[in-house]
Amino acid sequence: MLDAGRTVPVRTTASTSDVRRLVTSVGVSALGTWSYNVGIAVYAYQETGSTAWVAVATAGRYVPALVITSLGSRWADRLPRRVVAVSADLFCALVMVALTVVAVRHGPIVLAIALAALSSGVARIQSAAALASAADLVPESRLARTATALSTTEAVATAVGPALASLVLAFAPPAALFALNGVTFCLSGLLIASIRSMSRAARWPSRADRGADRSSVDYDAVRRLVWPLLAVRTIAAVVYGMDVVLLAVVATHQLRQGTGGYGWLLAAAGAGGLLAAGWLGSRGDAGRSALRSALGVALYSVPLIVFVLSPALPGSLAVEVVRGIGAVLVTATVVVGLQSTVPSGAAGRIFGLSHALVMAGTSVGALMTPVVLGAVGLDITLVLATLLPFATTLALLPSLRRFERTGAAAMAELEPRVAVLRNLTLFQDASRSTLYSVADSVEETTCAAGHEIVVQGEPSDALYVLVSGRVEVVLDSAQGRTTLRVMEAASYFGEIGLVRRVNRTATVIAAEPCTLWRIPASAFLDAASQAGLSGALTDGVRVRLDAGSFAGT
Repeated sequence: MLDAGRTVPVRTTASTSDVRRLVTSVGVSALGTWSYNVGIAVYAYQETGSTAWVAVATAGRYVPALVITSLGSRWADRLPRRVVAVSADLFCALVMVALTVVAVRHGPIVLAIALAALSSGVARIQSAAALASAADLVPESRLARTATALSTTEAVATAVGPALASLVLAFAPPAALFALNGVTFCLSGLLIASIRSMSRAARWPSRADRGADRSSVDYDAVRRLVWPLLAVRTIAAVVYGMDVVLLAVVATHQLRQGTGGYGWLLAAAGAGGLLAAGWLGSRGDAGRSALRSALGVALYSVPLIVFVLSPALPGSLAVEVVRGIGAVLVTATVVVGLQSTVPSGAAGRIFGLSHALVMAGTSVGALMTPVVLGAVGLDITLVLATLLPFATTLALLPSLRRFERTGAAAMAELEPRVAVLRNLTLFQDASRSTLYSVADSVEETTCAAGHEIVVQGEPSDALYVLVSGRVEVVLDSAQGRTTLRVMEAASYFGEIGLVRRVNRTATVIAAEPCTLWRIPASAFLDAASQAGLSGALTDGVRVRLDAGSFAGT
C-alpha cells in the first residue's frame, strides 16, 4: 500500500524485452524437453534393442507425470507464477544431472524412465505457469499477438527439438543430450527470473490465501467451454506418440537409413514447423480455431498414408515437411485459443490439464502402435494412423465451430464485470489478472434519481463505474453550484481523489436511476501499484484537471 500524500506510481505492464524473455524461456524449455524425448527413446533402444522398450520409455514416463502435472499445475494459480516457473526449471535441471549420470554409467532403464517421468511432470508445471503468466503481464490489447508468439514458439520447439536431438545423437551419446537439456532448463529459469514486470505483478500470498484460487472463476465452466480445443490437441498428441514408433520403423525398414534416417525425418518435420512459424508469426488473432485446428490435424496425420507407397528418402522428407507444418499449426491454434479465452484465475489449471492430456495422448499412441503393428502390419497401421485422427477431428468440427461462435459470449457470461471493465479507457492496457482482481472487489449498488453518490469535500474511499443510467457532476463554490458535465454509462468517476490522495473534488448526483459498481480504494490502489493500469489513468487525471472539469472527483 502506498504512503498517504503520495500519488499512485502507475507503471506500465510488461515491456517488449520482458515479453521476449518470456517467449524465449518457453521456447528454450520446450526445445530441451522435446529434444530429450528423443534421447530417452534412443537410450532405451540402445540399452535393450527392443521397440517395445521404446514405447515403454515414451509412455512409462508420462503416466506418473500425469499425476504430477494434474496436482502441481494448480499451484500456478495459487502462488506467484514466477516462483513456480523458476523453481520447476531448477528442479528439472537437477533431474537432468541425475539422468546424465545414469546414462553415462549405463544404469537401469527403469531408473532412467523414472527420472524422465519426474522431469516430464515438473516441466509441464513450468510450462503451465509460464504460458499462464502472459495474461498477468500483457495488456488485453496485446494478448492475442503475444499468445500467438508464445504458442508458435512452443509449437516450433515441439517440431524442431526432436530434429536437433537427432543431429546431436549423430555425434554424441544420449548422456550428452540429457546434459544439454539441463542447460536449457537453467537458461529458461534465468530468463524467467529476469522478467521485472513478473516479479511485481505476482506477490506471495498470505497464509490465509494460499489455499484459494486467484479469482472466483468457475473452473468447470471454463473447462466445458474449451474442451474442443483440448480434444484436438490430444488427438495431435496421439499422432505424435504413434510417430515415435512408426518413424523408427519407416527409417530402418523402408528407408534402410537406421537411426540416421530417423534424424533426417525429424529434421524435415522441424523445417516444416519453421515454415508454419513464418506464417503464424504475422498473425495476431485467435480466430478461426475450427478451420485451423482441423487443417493442422489433416496436414499432420493424412500424409502418413504416403509411407504405404514406400517412397524414397526425398519423398519421405517432403512428407515430413508437410507434417511439421500441420503439427505447428494445430498446437499454435489451440494454445492461442486457450490464452485468449481462459481467465487468468484458471489459466494454470487449464494449461496443466492441456499438458496432461498431451502426455496421455502421447502415451496411448506410443503404447498401442507396437500392438497394432504386430497384429496388422505396417501398411494397415499407417492407414489407421492416417484416417482415425482426421475422422475424429471432423467429428469435432461442429463443436469447434460452436466454440468460435459462442466462446466470446460464453466468456462474457463468466466474466461480465471484466467485460465491462476492459472497455473502459482507464483499464484499456490493464493485464487480464488486473481486471479479474478489480472485478472480484466490485460491490454493485443502485440509486434513485437525485441521490448524491459522492459529495465534494468528503474522503475519497472508492472508484465508481457507472454501468447504467446518467449522472451529473457539480461543483459547489462561493458563487453557487455549477454543473461541470453529465456522464453516461459506461464511464467511471472518483479516480482523482484516489490517485492524488485528496478529498472529493466535486459532487456526483444521479440524474436518473443508476446501477453502479463501487470499487474500494484499497482494491483500486493495489491494482494500480502492483499490476499496472493504463497510461490513461495519469493522462485522464491530467486532462480532467487541466480542463477544470473535476469530473473524476
